Amino acid sequence: MSRRLIITLSTIVISSIFVIMIVGSFLSFSNTEIDLKNRFEQKMTERTAFYDKMWKTISQKSQIALKNDSSFYRNVNAIMEGRKDAGDLFMKWVQESNPNANYDQVSVLYQDLSRSVEGQRDGFFMEEKMIQNIVMEHNNLIEKFPGSFWNTFLGRKSLEYKPITSDRTDEVIKSGKDNNVEVF
Repeated sequence: MSRRLIITLSTIVISSIFVIMIVGSFLSFSNTEIDLKNRFEQKMTERTAFYDKMWKTISQKSQIALKNDSSFYRNVNAIMEGRKDAGDLFMKWVQESNPNANYDQVSVLYQDLSRSVEGQRDGFFMEEKMIQNIVMEHNNLIEKFPGSFWNTFLGRKSLEYKPITSDRTDEVIKSGKDNNVEVF
């Protein structure tokens, strides 16, 4: 084998390896970016479903607690209405078996509502955190080398993500102060 043939074959092999590495790098970048985009879209759909579930769970449990309160209030008022103008009938109320608030059950009802609110909000926070992590991974992929090199040719954009928040939170972030410590 001649020296020239060996150099030519070596150059072809080295060039082929280099081209395979470049193509592999490009395919890896493209596939990873598509995977992150698809996971982001899936998590955004899950976020919508989770928020809907959270809102409905809290709303319906609150309605149960309010219904319990208003039913007891209506029953007591109906019974007392007939006794308010009668002289000795009020003492009859004390002796009769009338509806009473089962404070243990009412307490359990509100504890369940409280745990539900906290659990649902924690779950929603975790969903938001997962989405934020996907966005960060995607941004790192398209902004760091070698992904940034490939992105100059492909022009892939950052994922559009807007966290769900409240006006109160926006104001605290803007001002840097949270002086409202009232629960209700």
